[in-house]
Amino acid sequence: MVDDVNELPESLRALGRGLTVTVPDDLAERVLAGIARAPVRRGVRWRRWVGAIAALVLAGGVSTAVSAPVRAAFIRVLEFSGIEVRDGPGPAPAPSPLLPGEHRTDIDSAEREVGFPIRIPATLGTPESVTVADGRVVSLHYGQVRIDEFAGTLGTMWTKYADMAAQRTTVGGHDALWFDQPVILVYIDADGAQRNESTRLTDGTLVWTDGGVTFRLDGIRPLDAARTVARSMS
Repeated sequence: MVDDVNELPESLRALGRGLTVTVPDDLAERVLAGIARAPVRRGVRWRRWVGAIAALVLAGGVSTAVSAPVRAAFIRVLEFSGIEVRDGPGPAPAPSPLLPGEHRTDIDSAEREVGFPIRIPATLGTPESVTVADGRVVSLHYGQVRIDEFAGTLGTMWTKYADMAAQRTTVGGHDALWFDQPVILVYIDADGAQRNESTRLTDGTLVWTDGGVTFRLDGIRPLDAARTVARSMS
């Protein structure tokens, strides 16, 4: 038994090094199929367990005992403050992507609707337009550039389908992810349903969190330019 909770990670690694795991070759496909069939509320809980197991596997505790297909199944789903990243092509972009209930408004009204302060990038200035969708997402529009702001504590709100790994970085000391290649983005509503009518293709995306709010900046590249804009958010 572990007396000090701080010793738990190393104890788990030590336990993993002593394990011998025998699994069928098709377990990866069965795990992914089970995730796809699981109800939404249970699915959130299941993905948290997958993430915990993945952390243990990647830490080296049981990597030599578990087959490569199983490790692949564990790391195909990544969650980051309201955003789920999946490996694969995803659905086709909608002709005119639209979020549920998306409507134009102003900054003050948007803040009252979503319940958190909205930040404006000093480098870009006043947005051309502001929209709120589903009572949860504020979007600042600057031509081809878009900034989405939403509470990252409300569970999964977006699914990104990417064929390459995201690059980990920081914005003002906060964890961030950079997607250098085009990514398919789909909104997940409050009931956990994937809204394919929202599907859009993004190109150059920086995602970071600050004060419980997640920010996604689309349409500025390279990474250094995107980070400059992100750091100017006030």
